[in-house]
Amino acid sequence: MLIDLHAHSHLSKDCNLDPLAVLERAAAVGLDGVAFTETNTQDGCDELFELGSRSKAKVFVGLELVTDRGQFLCFFPDPERAPEPVQLWGSNREKPWPAAECLPKVKALGAAIVAARPYDRDFPNAPLDGVLALPQLSAIEGYNATVRAGANDLAMEAAEKLKLPCVGGSDARASLDEVGRGATFFKAPIASQAELVKALLAGDFCAVAVGDLPKLLRPGEAREAEKSGRKRGGKKPRRGGHPR
Repeated sequence: MLIDLHAHSHLSKDCNLDPLAVLERAAAVGLDGVAFTETNTQDGCDELFELGSRSKAKVFVGLELVTDRGQFLCFFPDPERAPEPVQLWGSNREKPWPAAECLPKVKALGAAIVAARPYDRDFPNAPLDGVLALPQLSAIEGYNATVRAGANDLAMEAAEKLKLPCVGGSDARASLDEVGRGATFFKAPIASQAELVKALLAGDFCAVAVGDLPKLLRPGEAREAEKSGRKRGGKKPRRGGHPR
């Protein structure tokens, strides 16, 4: 089952994408589902779940939490009952929320936590190798379609060191054309939000570039494939991380 675990809609600041259009695009490119990970909020998740009830692509909801040590995708078993970050830690207008406080709390609430684009130096407060010291993580985002290849490679190497699996996502925000450029392959069907969180905590999945048959590539193999131009059927090389 292929799910884009990192996408946005008009519910995120600086994004104008219609969530229904995102779902239609996702279904058209062969995805089975989309996780809307709005920035610092899950407000509107009821609207998203309602859209999912009448779309070909399933809807899942996450939270893109922005902290002083980078971004984290947080997935709760029941997003409609999870507290909003601003309720927990107040406004973050003056300074980002502290990851040292946020991540343990989010974990205690039953969420699966994924380090998003940890080596993307274009994003403020990227944790870089600091991601190796975060025990709350369930996975690393090893393939983000908006991030440079080198940053994705470093993320995969971090996952190897932590013995964590990698997820993939498009991080679609600016255009519908971005939807479906990356996804996560789950071996078993995911029918509900609770099942998604259970699967993320179990670690039986890998990151893929959509359009290719899912196959794990270790970081060195991914880089070598890019250098030599090896492409299966003329498509983009896959990227992955090893399941636990």
